[in-house]
Amino acid sequence: MKSHKLIKLLLFLALVALLLMSCEPQVETSADMNRNPLKAHENNGQQYTQASSEYRLSFPRAHSPHKDFRHEWWYLTANLKTDTGIRFATQWTLFRTAVNQAQWYFAHGALADTKVHLAAFRQGREEFTNVTITEQPFSAAIDDWLWQSSADLLPAQLSYGSARTENEAWQVKLSLATMSPFFLQGEQGYSKKHQRDAIASHYYSQPFIDVEGEIFWQGQWLKVTGSAWFDREWGSAMLAQDQQGWDWFSLRLSADEALMVYRIRSSEQDFVYGSVMHRNGDIDILDADNIKLLSHVNDTLDYPYAFDLTVKKPSIGLNVDLRVAVINQQQIMRFGIEYFEGMVSFKGSHAGEGFVEMTGYVN
Repeated sequence: MKSHKLIKLLLFLALVALLLMSCEPQVETSADMNRNPLKAHENNGQQYTQASSEYRLSFPRAHSPHKDFRHEWWYLTANLKTDTGIRFATQWTLFRTAVNQAQWYFAHGALADTKVHLAAFRQGREEFTNVTITEQPFSAAIDDWLWQSSADLLPAQLSYGSARTENEAWQVKLSLATMSPFFLQGEQGYSKKHQRDAIASHYYSQPFIDVEGEIFWQGQWLKVTGSAWFDREWGSAMLAQDQQGWDWFSLRLSADEALMVYRIRSSEQDFVYGSVMHRNGDIDILDADNIKLLSHVNDTLDYPYAFDLTVKKPSIGLNVDLRVAVINQQQIMRFGIEYFEGMVSFKGSHAGEGFVEMTGYVN
């Protein structure tokens, strides 16, 4: 019984680190934390290095752990298809969170078709020898899950899944490759998360990853191809008192153009940011004046089922008007703090697919 309680506690701490995208530490009452678990465990973040606009990302160092910061994650989503046109979505995320001097690692993985969603997790510490991370070539192993690069980060082989002995066994084995550079979000990788407070993280993306591989699904191996999106982020803070959670979108407008938008929902003023990334390495930064996002909700669902998203920036000729729809309402991760992570499709000025992440809707 004690070991089960410890596992739940550690998962809770790790997921707080993942889902809290930043804020200055503030002491809250127990009632505040019960109302929004995304804000729990936030009052000692100042003992860690804080994100700073003076900080400069350098590669390949940026791919490796930053243990002086409180938390970080390596995050990949992919939209996949079989040769017969069956659609799948998959997620792999590795988190690190500092608990005093201890460094805890957790990983989430999921695989879904348009109706079914299966997920699993791993956890550990380097001292326990079940977590190993190297810089060159980059590799990240936690138990039987492995990201193994042949260079700095990409190209790479990625494998993860559930135990094959489970009733709902699933596995993912992917080859990942790209010719595009990494894209620094915000101000050269300094990504703000609040209008007035010094709340930020360090953040870069790679939305142009070509994928091929195979998945084990419903008792058979299937060959798949598709596109993956990688995000890397680290910081030491959490949500501000006025913030509840966020909606994050990764949308492929075309083979050479990718749109990222996030909205951190607030009782005072939402914080909205976006960027358009081009395969040639160019990036156009967007702010709240360029973006309008409207949620569509249903009383029978905990999360929005669709969004109207418009992005306009006349100075660069950008005019995007989309209806973004969730494909599978079952794509909910429940390893501690609940969040939605799943594939979407969109139509309007552009048509395509991508992912949405939604947090802070369920306490």
